[in-house]
Amino acid sequence: MRLFATIGITMACGLFAVVAAAQPNGAVERAQPFERLTGPRIDVAADADGVAPLTDFCPDETERCQRYWAYTLHFVRSPGIPVRDREIVILRTAWLSRGDYIWGRHNVIGQDAGLTEEEIRRIRVGPDAPGLTDFDRALIRAVDELHASRFISGTTWEALAGRYDEAQLVEVVQTVGNYIQLAMFQNTLGVLLPPDVAGLPDESSAR
Repeated sequence: MRLFATIGITMACGLFAVVAAAQPNGAVERAQPFERLTGPRIDVAADADGVAPLTDFCPDETERCQRYWAYTLHFVRSPGIPVRDREIVILRTAWLSRGDYIWGRHNVIGQDAGLTEEEIRRIRVGPDAPGLTDFDRALIRAVDELHASRFISGTTWEALAGRYDEAQLVEVVQTVGNYIQLAMFQNTLGVLLPPDVAGLPDESSAR
């Protein structure tokens, strides 16, 4: 009897997880919401608005921070995938990770790279948003899969491989990982955007 009860509980939990993860548009759940900090959590020279230079949160006087910034800035300065594609990947990662600072900066960079406001709205909606090209859909789905399971499915991998070589495929994974980590860093330490730069839009904008 106890065995059947355990199985029943396990099945119910599994079903609940599937239902909880499902979204009307086929997208995955975003990171859990949290109370965003109103200023830095560590000792940095912030201005009256609580804004401090990003690199002050990990001073490059240390080897660790020098290596960290060299790695994270590589994806902006020397991308191996087209800049427009990179921005789709970064913006989707920022949306799912609730990365306000990343979104604010890359919303501007993405538009400079050729993304329209409507295309950026589709990035928020997810891989099943109407109007996406097949390849843009595959890029967004790759981000969703990495966010949800830390794995890109064979179908999505093959869709990307239709245009990318192996080095570019690896860079997609690294880019998502870098910006998930960067979102954790910025959210937790209280890295704020300047008042004149808009951050993440509200949830209703992804419908």
